[in-house]
Amino acid sequence: MAAPRKSAQQVAAREKARAKAQELTERHERLIDLAAEFFEQEQQAEQIRAEARERADAILAKAEQDAEAAAKEAGAKVQQMLDTGESRAAVAARLGLSTAEMKRALDGAGTSSPSGEGRTEPALAATADDVAEQVAAETKAA
Repeated sequence: MAAPRKSAQQVAAREKARAKAQELTERHERLIDLAAEFFEQEQQAEQIRAEARERADAILAKAEQDAEAAAKEAGAKVQQMLDTGESRAAVAARLGLSTAEMKRALDGAGTSSPSGEGRTEPALAATADDVAEQVAAETKAA
């Protein structure tokens, strides 16, 4: 049998090279498509996160408004308790509040001191130190 001619070998080599190049080109195109899909998914994920942050911020803002309204109502209840004539110390003890916490509750309600209108008793002391001084003064006077 005769050996293949050099030109036939070259044609076969070129065909093999073209097939390999076609295979590499197809693989390269597939990688480009996958990379494009990756970037689309990354962008979609960021958009989902941004929308979730917006919803969370709206929920937190609404919760803060609701909490402020509830704190205002709590302060109003403290003021109503004081309006019955009960002393600040007694109200604070009944609610388990310190004088500072009670003041914050009243400040949150928009009132920081009980109204003296309609009451004949002297204004009650605002802090524990004032109460102690008042008791000491009354003890000395007796």
